[in-house]
Amino acid sequence: MKKLLPLIALATLFSCQKESGSGGGGNTTPTTDSFTVTVNNGYGSGKYKTGDTVHIFSIAYNTDQLFNIWTSSDISLLNGKDEWHTWFIMPARNVSFTGSIKNITPVTLSFEQIRGRDRLKPVYYYFPAGHKGFVYLLHGTGGSAQHFVNSYEYQQLIKDLVSDNFGVIVTEAEEITLNTDLNGDGKLRWNPTPLDSTTNVDYANIKIITDTFYNRGVTNRGKLRYSAGMSNGGNFSAYLSYLFNYKAGISYCAPAGNILAIVSTIPFQFCMARFDNNENVGPTGNANALTNSQTLTNRGICSKFFMHEHSPLYPERFARKGDITLSKSASVFNELKTKGFLDNKNYFIGFSDALVTAYQANPTAFPELNSLNVLQKLTVIEQIDLAVADHQMYSDYNRATLKFFNSQCN
Repeated sequence: MKKLLPLIALATLFSCQKESGSGGGGNTTPTTDSFTVTVNNGYGSGKYKTGDTVHIFSIAYNTDQLFNIWTSSDISLLNGKDEWHTWFIMPARNVSFTGSIKNITPVTLSFEQIRGRDRLKPVYYYFPAGHKGFVYLLHGTGGSAQHFVNSYEYQQLIKDLVSDNFGVIVTEAEEITLNTDLNGDGKLRWNPTPLDSTTNVDYANIKIITDTFYNRGVTNRGKLRYSAGMSNGGNFSAYLSYLFNYKAGISYCAPAGNILAIVSTIPFQFCMARFDNNENVGPTGNANALTNSQTLTNRGICSKFFMHEHSPLYPERFARKGDITLSKSASVFNELKTKGFLDNKNYFIGFSDALVTAYQANPTAFPELNSLNVLQKLTVIEQIDLAVADHQMYSDYNRATLKFFNSQCN
């Protein structure tokens, strides 16, 4: 993305994956003195006033682990008791929550070039024994199959899906493989139209790749099919699930089409970001996504709508991926605090662009940030974007996604 391009030649690393104001979930005006929140095996402990929105976060976990669940006598307060990050409205009493981690078998995706309609396509995949179905995972504008499987937030979704006995398939848009803008729209991405698998090479490739796995016997036509995508991939997910009659589809940070909402019979979930700053989304796109979800529901088609909310940073946030130590994360956090990028509740002020601009103007003024390598700097920016609830793939509603795939609105 634009964030660090003057520093590095990684123009597509966060393309359409990047992915102010107050905390999420509908803050109300604090009315009484402080009560205590205690978070065990996680972060968010502190003093809060009645009516505050309180965010809690799990401790970091490894590639062979997943967040399990929050436990508490006050569990009904939580927006999502099985999400690694969730929030609640502070009651007029002390509360305590304990997070737990579960061990899983590490997921190792297979990779090969599979022949599509016109050429070989890069395909990453994994089919658990006895899988209940499989999910096509779709990158955003400028993304790629390789970028998808190497990105931390996507990896968390893949782990959750496989752990719940779903197969996963990751490939890429034809324009990405060719590095050519086939429809002249100035972008490299999935093309949702025309809506057929004969003239539209993206749909043709999906069909051929799926048939290849059928013919190999690694899955079969009786398995349920699903799709989930980010940004342009989310938009494509809506059309793909409709065209091929999938069991359900999900879009992250894309409103999909209002015309499709009028005609589709496929259950569809929208996962949007409160302060999405993408030119194709923003407040209008979020509103359109909600309208489309309501249109489906009013037509008797199952639809869910979730909003990723702005959350405060905490000292350990930048260690979440494991490429930055806890002590270094705390040092970077304190540097941001000292430099005035965080408010008095540790919410990042504005968007990460302001930090990038200030850092590029004078790197030595940020000794802690400057001491990081390029990929670590990108981790900091990514985590800020996630906390701000900008245009970024997020894992904060992974369990909601699993629930939707498993049971839709039942």
